[in-house]
Amino acid sequence: MPKLLLHLLFWLAYWLVYAYTYSRYDGNLPKYMLTEGLQMPARMLATYAGFWILDRWSKHSWWALSGVALVVIFGGMFNRFLKFWYVVPEYFPDATIHFWDLSRMAVDIFDCVLAAAVAISARLYFRHQDSLRREAQLQREKTETELLALKNQLQPHFLFNTINNLYALARIKSDKTAPVALQLANLLRFVLYETGKPTIPIEQEVKILKDYIALEELRFDSERLTVETRFDLDNPAQPITPLLLLPLVENAFKHGVSEDRDEAWVRMVVQLHAKKLTVRIENSLQELAPNDNHRGIGLANIRRQLELRYPGRSNLIAEIKPETENMQAYFGVMLTVNL
Repeated sequence: MPKLLLHLLFWLAYWLVYAYTYSRYDGNLPKYMLTEGLQMPARMLATYAGFWILDRWSKHSWWALSGVALVVIFGGMFNRFLKFWYVVPEYFPDATIHFWDLSRMAVDIFDCVLAAAVAISARLYFRHQDSLRREAQLQREKTETELLALKNQLQPHFLFNTINNLYALARIKSDKTAPVALQLANLLRFVLYETGKPTIPIEQEVKILKDYIALEELRFDSERLTVETRFDLDNPAQPITPLLLLPLVENAFKHGVSEDRDEAWVRMVVQLHAKKLTVRIENSLQELAPNDNHRGIGLANIRRQLELRYPGRSNLIAEIKPETENMQAYFGVMLTVNL
């Protein structure tokens, strides 16, 4: 609503309320509509002068408050002068008025105090609401910008690994080159056209996971790599932020399978029940380098994406299980998200 209309509605309401209140003495509403209307300039002057002082001295609260108090008192005195000079003699000829009657002067000052206080309170409220809206908009823009930056960081990291895989197969003229190129084309299409969206159906993310796993399986002999997957989705259309799960799978192959010379394995479970997403990914480890925390770019970015997209509704745990007599060392990631 335009500001001018808001101001007009405020003063019209104030005028009508005061006129109706005083008309209860003798029931003559038209007369009080006129007399209160004649006093409105004093109240408006005090109010808008208070606005000006607050805007000019907003950084000095005590000066601002003192200035507002002074202009309100001045407005009350002006209101008193209007009554003494014209309103009472003209419309209340039987009444007596003494300009320096302190009790009546206090009432006239209070009229200006009430008008200014209500108007200034409304002004501060609307400004606060506008500030909250701007802050929320800036936060949304900052979040979207940061998410885009994170996705841009993830995409080259992922694509470089895939292109390296394709190059290695092409060098040995493997029959697997063509299937890998097709898988890469599908992944490029996903990266270029889907990851820019705020959300995608979770079944689409799962399809990309399957394509990526199939691509990785082409690189290794079946005797060297074992991959076990289980997908259980009660709502395949559930929206999810793109590239949320793919880096977790990529890390499992990059830090696990690629380091194992034999008997490498990856196990993955993705479950969605009642909008609660649970993902468990484990991969075998042969040896942990001293400076390798098995996070890489992927996990760090996933944590940040979770903070931005699902604040307070997600949890990501990464752990390393050392080798025992009955179990090979492995790295595991557990992700839970309340979508």
